Amino acid sequence: MSVTAPAALTIGAALPSLVRWGASADADLVYRTLVTFGPENRRRLGLELAMPVRRIDDALAELRACGAVTVSGDRRAAAPSRTWAAAPPGVVVAALRTRRLSLADGQALAESHRRVVRDLRARLGALDLPLSEPGLGGSLGARVRYLPTRQLTRARYAELLPGRRETLTINPEQEFDAESARTGAELDRRLIAQGTRMRVLGVPPADRDALDPQEAHHPAYQVRESLRVPLKLIVLDRAVALLPADPERLERGYVEIGHPGLVRALTELFERHWDAATDPQVGAVNPIVLSARERTLVDLLALGHTDVTAAAHLRISARSVTNTLRRLMDRLGVDNRFQLGLALGALGAARPPALALLHDQDRTS
Repeated sequence: MSVTAPAALTIGAALPSLVRWGASADADLVYRTLVTFGPENRRRLGLELAMPVRRIDDALAELRACGAVTVSGDRRAAAPSRTWAAAPPGVVVAALRTRRLSLADGQALAESHRRVVRDLRARLGALDLPLSEPGLGGSLGARVRYLPTRQLTRARYAELLPGRRETLTINPEQEFDAESARTGAELDRRLIAQGTRMRVLGVPPADRDALDPQEAHHPAYQVRESLRVPLKLIVLDRAVALLPADPERLERGYVEIGHPGLVRALTELFERHWDAATDPQVGAVNPIVLSARERTLVDLLALGHTDVTAAAHLRISARSVTNTLRRLMDRLGVDNRFQLGLALGALGAARPPALALLHDQDRTS
């Protein structure tokens, strides 16, 4: 027996996560509600999401700033009378992608790099750190060495890695060429294998999928993001630092610094920016795989069962149903069952009622 699904099925439809493009979790949830259920006013959104109106207003303001929503009604009228509608997902993602791509400002980064170096000179003496291409390689002063090419820098970095317990890295790049990505991933695997703790501070990437290597999910690998980073930098065990000789031309090599005062100052700079940065995973909707019982419970509730009737169907207690849903909400970082349904639908982890019914009919036909 074959049954045709409805032509228009919005509940649970796949939608891109706006969080991965830099939006807040609240903005993503409000946008997802508007796409799924159509235009709403702020009061209704607050009731449906069980979210304070202040958070709704902040989310709508954020969405409006990036063109994700439109508002209708007299702007001079009271806010509750205005109706908000979602822009098409494809349009919104394209706008967010463009905004993310425009974050990188090479000139501003170069100026910041030079300010850092000038500050180091002023604080710790007139050490001859190059601000542009040095004339020759080799030693530049007390515990400072010039590595004149990227190839030599990579080789030297590989020599410095064995036995390291900690690395601090600042990456201002939003995307990497294939060779850099491959080399970086290989060195990261070596560090993980030897138990090195790694902290990486970067700007939000142009495409998060392109900068999401398997190593990034290891407990020893921590990542934070900031819209502004001061320079490109690597610090090993707070004893050795590497930074570009010319911030605008990385092919001109790096400077290796072993001077304790300089390395300490660069480490402090990293820590200040790390403390002000954000964890890209906080507030994001993480992938989730439901157990057979969890999936069956969600399907039953989507079909209109109460906790009691769903419990009877599963031969468990109503309290077990409540506890299962609470654990799911905690895993996804949502506050109520309505939000849980939206999150599960967005991840494809739960089916809309119509699809669940069709699946059961097909299975028994």
